[in-house]
Amino acid sequence: MSDVRYRIVDPTMALFVEDGRHVAFTVPADAIVTLESALDGNKLVDVTCDGKSVMMNAHDLRSRAEPVE
Repeated sequence: MSDVRYRIVDPTMALFVEDGRHVAFTVPADAIVTLESALDGNKLVDVTCDGKSVMMNAHDLRSRAEPVE
């Protein structure tokens, strides 16, 4: 699963943990994220972005990103 990568087409939100709290940030267009869990339903999924573990909405990945080969 860890070699499924997506290029963000439209900026989208992601969550990461900082000091024990979830913090939101915007993943910019053209960023590459690597899927670390199943892209299932509209749940939060684990991805790696810039070497950082973050969570993104599966629906956002389907609608605002494209698979990278």
